Amino acid sequence: MSEFDEAVEALRELGLSEYEARAYAALLAMGELTPQEVSRASNVPYTKVYEVLKRLEAKGWVVAVSRSPLLYAPRRPEEVLAQERRKAEEKLRRAEERLKALERAGAVATGIYVLRSFAALVRAVRSIVAESEEVLAMVATPELLRELEDLLAGARVRGVIDASLRAPRHGEWRRMPLLIFLDMVIGDRSKLVLHFGLLSPHGGPSGVLVLDREVASAASTYFEKIWEAASASQR
Repeated sequence: MSEFDEAVEALRELGLSEYEARAYAALLAMGELTPQEVSRASNVPYTKVYEVLKRLEAKGWVVAVSRSPLLYAPRRPEEVLAQERRKAEEKLRRAEERLKALERAGAVATGIYVLRSFAALVRAVRSIVAESEEVLAMVATPELLRELEDLLAGARVRGVIDASLRAPRHGEWRRMPLLIFLDMVIGDRSKLVLHFGLLSPHGGPSGVLVLDREVASAASTYFEKIWEAASASQR
């Protein structure tokens, strides 16, 4: 690869198009040139060279030193590289500000995902319990309660279970008759899993994972009402 081609490749890595890189490299190697001379020296088609030079001028890589005749000259490499460095630093600064704002807000990707099997539902519940500081749970089906037993040690959990079930060893639990077999596990009031239990048709989806703060907050409000109505668990 020639020095010219290596320079073009380096310029393309900085974000210039193929034609822009070739035109700038030709100007840098040969000095002031007319658009026609730039076209011949760089192999940029003559029908494209005026547009390419205007883009380079707008980007601050070349300057028009004469309008009659039209002549272009390259800006010095140290000048354009310092300019690109400032632009990159500004982009990084803006990205850092926005990412930190997102982090402070505690935002998460929003979506509702169908859990096609009970195994997939258990994996989602495990993830919520492991990643959350506070877990709220409403459990009516014994199979989900069995899966929860070994997950709750060390977790901050409050739960309501159907009156027919035995309360887990870990967490604070209350009992009450739950007329609808719809299980719910909420993590940090920002994400939740709903298990359809006996409501799901044979072979149908087992539940949904909801990653939406507003929906999870509404579910948490519903949980608190059930919690207040439930009697304290008798172990």
